[in-house]
Amino acid sequence: MNKGIYSVIELLKNLSKKEQSGLKAFAACAFFNQDGKVSTLLNTFLNFINSNIIVDECVLLSLHSELSEVSAKKSNLARRSYIYAKMSLLLKLTQQFVTIIALQKCEKTKADLLQQQLLERKQYRTYKKFIKSQKNTLKATLKDAEHYEYQYIIENSALSYAQHSGNLAKQNNIGIVKDSLTQYYLLQQMDFYLVELSFAESSIAHQINTSTFDAIQPLLNLPQFSGHPLFKVYLSVIKMLKEKTKDAFFQLQSDLESYYSEIPIGSLKNFYNSMCNFCSFQFRNGKIEFIRYQFDIYKIMEEKNLLFTDDQIHISNLHNIITVSCNVNKFDWATKMLDKYYAFLPIHLCDAVKNYHQGAIAYYKKDYQLAIDYLLPLPTINLSHDVNRRSIMIKAFYELNVDYKETTHTLFRSFEKYVGEQKKLSKKSKISFKNFIRTLINLYRIKHQATKMQLPNVKQKLLAQQLNSNKSWLLEKVKELENRQFIYVER
Repeated sequence: MNKGIYSVIELLKNLSKKEQSGLKAFAACAFFNQDGKVSTLLNTFLNFINSNIIVDECVLLSLHSELSEVSAKKSNLARRSYIYAKMSLLLKLTQQFVTIIALQKCEKTKADLLQQQLLERKQYRTYKKFIKSQKNTLKATLKDAEHYEYQYIIENSALSYAQHSGNLAKQNNIGIVKDSLTQYYLLQQMDFYLVELSFAESSIAHQINTSTFDAIQPLLNLPQFSGHPLFKVYLSVIKMLKEKTKDAFFQLQSDLESYYSEIPIGSLKNFYNSMCNFCSFQFRNGKIEFIRYQFDIYKIMEEKNLLFTDDQIHISNLHNIITVSCNVNKFDWATKMLDKYYAFLPIHLCDAVKNYHQGAIAYYKKDYQLAIDYLLPLPTINLSHDVNRRSIMIKAFYELNVDYKETTHTLFRSFEKYVGEQKKLSKKSKISFKNFIRTLINLYRIKHQATKMQLPNVKQKLLAQQLNSNKSWLLEKVKELENRQFIYVER
């Protein structure tokens, strides 16, 4: 199918029911759309999408007679060209619609565009009234990067007004413009530096460039910035990610508690999520106590209603919450979180995600057959979930098998092949999963006495691995086999 056609289908699928209704009304407005055939095509496509009808080349060609007065006997090439032309118009119209939705949500962009228009049209009285209302609104917002960006837009506009009205020499706000721009710049730079530090944890190839952050350090030491609560917390997060110590982790937690009321919700979510990611990294590297710290952070986020974003919960966040809760044997809380939040996922994923997590909870409760029953028939949700689903299943088969089974060994190998074929997995992730699978295969053979390989050798290699997706679990299995061998020798 033509790539442009695929784009419009995907874009329409992404719209909520309310947005679909809005798009229909938008398409019916002659100011935005004067082609009635485009409205007809839109209504037809939305009916297809909501009825789960796959739109392919044949379906498109069948629409020709509905849209065109030209004879259906026209060649397929002519009919296809006609449909593609209407689809191109529909794509542009839909893009314009989602842009307007975004504009409605972004007050600072609306304010910037409106005040520019008012100044250009010399509507100074209306302009002054509008700017006054914007400054009053700004006073009520907490001071994050968006606040300072908004302040810069408003104050820079006021500076333009002073130029337009000839009052620049008498009074100006250049100082405020400079400060708001600097604060916005510094916060954005720290934000990108945090992203870079986080990205470095999952990518072998990524090298952190500290030159920009090093250059802004003198600015961060200025009094107007060094005493700012948000700047302090940003620096605490950076310290935690750079030093990777327990002290830095708890210092950040203390700072968040101290400055909680002065930090915007969006920033709080990001900071707590950084703490959760840090805990996850530490746990994967064998520091078992961090899984409990991560659970405590999720409890705080739940109490402060920080797990939601725009009345939705991200699928990976729910996965992490359930997994961490199960790792500390808080199964009731895991079930409670699943029941509370799964309905806030995209509607087409709700049932599959719920079954996935029910399978995961069953696994952690050591009901391995039930876990397999839940997980085996599941469709692919996304790559991350599919890799984790397969990981849980092979661990469940390892636990469940009383005797060595070649089918289980084949299942392990097929997972290794699957991981190697996933182009979207980073090199670091592939190494991590492959180390897990190969170690698991060795332990499975030793467990069922199907190899001459010695357990101490496998343990030594496991301990030396820097990357292993299930290192803690594998070490538990090694310990179980050591205990079993000890009991056998004693007898």
